[in-house]
Amino acid sequence: MKTGNALARRNSLRLVAPVWRRRLALLSCIVICLALNSTPLPAQSKGQVKRAAKLPSPEKVVGDYLKALGGKKRLAAIKDATYEWTVRLKEQELGEARTRVKAPASVRTDMIFGNGEINAAANASSAWERGLDGLLRTLTGTEAGTTRMRAALEASRLVDYKKLNVLARTVALDETLGEPAYVLEFSMRSGARLRYWFSAASKLLLKISDEARKSSVSFGDYRTEAGVLEAHRMELDVSGTGALTFTLRGARYNTGISDAVFDPPRSARALDVPALLREVSRNQDAIDERVGDYTFTQKITEREFNDRGETKKETVRVYEVYPLPNRAPVFRLISEQGLALSPERAAKEEKRVTEELVKAEQNRERDRLKREQEKQKRRREREERARKRGVGGAGSEDEDEELGISQFLRACEFVSPRTERLHERDAVVFDFRPRADFHPSNREEEIISKLVGAVWIDPVDKQVMRLEARLAEGFKVGAGLLLKLRPGAAFIIEQTRMEDGVWLPRFAQINLSVKVLLFAGRDINTTYEFSDYRRFDAEASGYKIEGPRSGNAAPEKPNQ
Repeated sequence: MKTGNALARRNSLRLVAPVWRRRLALLSCIVICLALNSTPLPAQSKGQVKRAAKLPSPEKVVGDYLKALGGKKRLAAIKDATYEWTVRLKEQELGEARTRVKAPASVRTDMIFGNGEINAAANASSAWERGLDGLLRTLTGTEAGTTRMRAALEASRLVDYKKLNVLARTVALDETLGEPAYVLEFSMRSGARLRYWFSAASKLLLKISDEARKSSVSFGDYRTEAGVLEAHRMELDVSGTGALTFTLRGARYNTGISDAVFDPPRSARALDVPALLREVSRNQDAIDERVGDYTFTQKITEREFNDRGETKKETVRVYEVYPLPNRAPVFRLISEQGLALSPERAAKEEKRVTEELVKAEQNRERDRLKREQEKQKRRREREERARKRGVGGAGSEDEDEELGISQFLRACEFVSPRTERLHERDAVVFDFRPRADFHPSNREEEIISKLVGAVWIDPVDKQVMRLEARLAEGFKVGAGLLLKLRPGAAFIIEQTRMEDGVWLPRFAQINLSVKVLLFAGRDINTTYEFSDYRRFDAEASGYKIEGPRSGNAAPEKPNQ
C-alpha cells in the first residue's frame, strides 16, 4: 500500500501537464458582504466568551433554530424566495435592494443607489460581483469558497446542511451580543469558514461572521411571513465603512425563479467557447513537450480533518523536482514542516536521487522503446475504434484529445462567457454545468456529467489559466460498494506564463471525501505549490545536486 506522501507525489505528476490534456481529470469586500451576507468576527476579550462545561452539539443548535423558524418540513418546502429591502446609512435612506434565493445553493442580491447599481451572486459553479464601475469579477480562492458556502447555507436555510458537505462544530457560549448565544463554526475542507451566533433563549440566528473580511451581519426584528419567521432588520458592519441597515419591505416564496438569474452577465462580445476549447486542446502537444525542460520546487501540504472541520494533522514537505525523458520525475526532499533535513538525512537523500538519475541514464534507451510501444498500442486502439465506426485510417494522437474535449462539449453547457482580468492578463471566463438532456454512455462521461465549475483561458496563448471543478452530485462505482465520492469533491489548478511563453503549473488543490470498498472513508485535502522553475538539460550527467536554497521551504503564496 502506498503512503499518503507517495500518493501526493504521484498525483502531483499529473498536475505538471496542462489540465486539458487530462480531460478535465462588487468591486470590494463590502459588495460581497452586502450581497451575500458573508460576515467576519470582530475582536473579543477573553472574558466575554465562555466555554460551557458541555456545549450542545451543532445538530441540536440547528435543530432548535429550524423549529423556532417554523419547522424543518415547512422550511424545506420553500424552493425559492425573493426579498425586497430598503437600505439606510445612519437612518438616511440610500437606496433599495432585492435578494433572490433558490435551493440548493444560489443567492443573488442587486442594490440600486442614486449613482448606480451593485450586483453579486453565487451558485454551484461560481461566485461573482459587479460594482458601480460596471466591472465584472469572478471570485477565486477562499473568498469564492466562503461566498459559495454562505449561499448554500442561506438557500437551504440550514436544512440538511451536512448533505452540502459542510462541517460544523459548536465553538463557545458567547455573551457579547447582550444575551447568551451559542457560536457555531461552519466550514468546508477547501478552507471556507463562517461563524453563526444562535440565541440560547429564542434559538434564532443573531449574527454571522467572516473573520477574513472583518465584517459582520446582525439579524433582528423577527416577524412571520407566510408562516415562517423572517428577520426584518439586518445590519451590515464592515470594518472602517460604517453600518448599513436593511429593512425588509416584503417577501415572496416559490415563484419559480430561473437558474439563469444567478449566472454572471454575458460579455457583449460574442465568444465561441467550443471553438476556443478545441484550440486549447490542439495547442497542448507542443506545450507538453516543453514542460520537461524545467526543474522546479514543489511544496506539498496534506491536511486531515475530523467530522467537525478541525485540522487533525498537517504535513508540509518541499521537494526539488527533476523531470526525466520517458519516465516519472525524480523528487528530492529538501525540507519537512518548514525545517531543512539534518545533514545525515540530506546526505542519504542526495545519494538516493543520484542513484535514480544514474539509473535513468542507463535505461534511457529502454525507456524510449517502452514509450514507442505505448504509442503503437494507442495507435492500434485508435485503429480498432475507427474500424468499429467504419472509418478508414487510424487517426492521430490529437484524436484522443479531441475525443476528450468532445465528451466535455456534449456533457456540459457553457454559461455566460465573459472577459475579465486575472493576474494582470486578459482572460476569457465561463461557467460550466451538466446538460439536463445528456445521458452518459460510459464512466468517464458519467463523471464529466456531474461536474460544475469555472474556467479562465488566456485568449492569446490559448492556455488554461485557472480551472475550478466540483462534483455537484456524488459518484459511485458498484452501487457505492467499490468506491463512493461525496458531493463537493473539488479540483483547482492554476498555471503561470514563463518568459519564453510556456505555461506551467503554479498552484493546485484537491479536496475529496472518498470511501473504497468496505473500508472506512478518507478525506483528502492536498495543496501543491510550484515555484522556482529553471531550465535544464535533461541528461543525467548534466544534473548537479545542490544544497537547499534559503527560503525554498516557503514558495510565494499563490492565489487559491
